[in-house]
Amino acid sequence: MSIPLLTPPPSGEQAIPFDELVARAEAGLPSSLPGDPTKIMVALDVDGTLLLPEGASERVISAFHDGVAAGMKMVIATGRGVNAVDPVFGYLKASQGWAVCSNGTTMGQWDPQLEGGRRVVRRHSFNPAEAIDALRQVMPDALIGSERDYGYAVSAPFPHGELIETFRVESMENLRSTPSTKLVGRAPSLTREEFSEAIAQTGLADTHEVAIGWTSWVDVGPRGFTKATGLEELAEYLQVPHSGIVTVGDGTNDIPMLQWAAHGVAMGGADEDVRSHADAVTGSVENDGAAALVRAILNRF
Repeated sequence: MSIPLLTPPPSGEQAIPFDELVARAEAGLPSSLPGDPTKIMVALDVDGTLLLPEGASERVISAFHDGVAAGMKMVIATGRGVNAVDPVFGYLKASQGWAVCSNGTTMGQWDPQLEGGRRVVRRHSFNPAEAIDALRQVMPDALIGSERDYGYAVSAPFPHGELIETFRVESMENLRSTPSTKLVGRAPSLTREEFSEAIAQTGLADTHEVAIGWTSWVDVGPRGFTKATGLEELAEYLQVPHSGIVTVGDGTNDIPMLQWAAHGVAMGGADEDVRSHADAVTGSVENDGAAALVRAILNRF
C-alpha cells in the first residue's frame, strides 16, 4: 500500500550500516535517561520519520514492538489528525497505543477494547476565522482545510492523495465560524519558497502556531499548542518524568518537541534548521534512523 504525497521525497542520504547508526545513537544518549524503561517515553513523528512511501520497514515495526514489550511508552507525535493516525498503527501492525495528533491539539488512545477502537482523551480547538482571513488576503486562491471530527471541511478539493481523511466542501462562512483543531492552507501553484514568503507576509506566526510542510502547505494551530505541549500533557497523564522523554522528527512542526525533550533527535533527512534545534541526529527514514534510536535505548536494558 502506498501513501501518496504524504511522505516527503527521499533525502538522498547515502546508505549507512544499521549497527553503526545504533552505536552512534547509543553514544549520544544522555546519562540522565532513567534506568527503568517504564519511565521512558519515545515520541515519534510519522511522515519522514517512521514511514516510507510504501509504509513502515520491518526494522521500524520490530523496534516499535520491542519498545512496547520493554515497557517504554511508544507514542506517535504527528501533525496528522486522529483519523489519519488510524492507518499509522496499521502500518506498525499495532492495535493499541497513544498519539499526540494535529500538532499537539489532540491526544488519543488506541485500543481494540474501546468503542470504535480509539478515544480522544483531550482536544483543544480555536476559532479559525482570523487565520483564514490572513491566508486569503495574501493568497486569495489558497485552498483552506479546517479539521473536524470526521476529517476536513475544505473550501475546494485538495490535489489528489493529499487528504486521506474524509472531506466535505463547505462555504467560507462555515469554515470561518466553526471551531477547529487545526487549519491547513495549500497553494499548489506556488513553490515552497514562494509559499514561505507569502506565509511570512500573513503575520500568522505572531498570533498562531505555524509550520510549513515540504510542499506549499502550512499547518496553523492555536497559539501555545505544539507537539511539545501535547506531549507534556501526555507525559503527565502517563506519569513519565521529563528526564525520560525522547523525541525524534524531521519537520518544522517537530522543532518545539525537539527543543523541549530531555533528548531531541533529528532525522537524517531533516534540514539544517531542524537539526540545529536537536541534541543529536540519527539516520534518515530510508536508513531506519528512528529504529536505530529505539534500539540504542533498548540496549541500555
